[in-house]
Amino acid sequence: MKLTDKRFWIAWGVLLVLMVGCCLSEGWSEDTALLGGTYALSLLSTWLCHRVRPKVAYGNLIMMIVYNAILAYNLVFNSRYGSGMTWWFYALILNTFHSIALLIFSIVSKRKY
Repeated sequence: MKLTDKRFWIAWGVLLVLMVGCCLSEGWSEDTALLGGTYALSLLSTWLCHRVRPKVAYGNLIMMIVYNAILAYNLVFNSRYGSGMTWWFYALILNTFHSIALLIFSIVSKRKY
């Protein structure tokens, strides 16, 4: 089965909507801006990986949608009594590490070709 760009861009759009919705529901602050920057890095890293290895980017995008949906739900709906900082931190760290790993993978893959 051949991967089409249409499926990638639909998944990319779903992740974008999820991330924007999470940031808008939290209200504007420096924490939200930092999380938004991390989300932008995640979207950029998947796009760059898509240019090098489309199937790898699509798989990573699906994985990002799953864990970001769980984290966004907990950040928005279960952030009482200080636990919001924990969910925010998990979202920030997971997206940052995943994006950096994806960027390194893309650079190494590009150099091999």
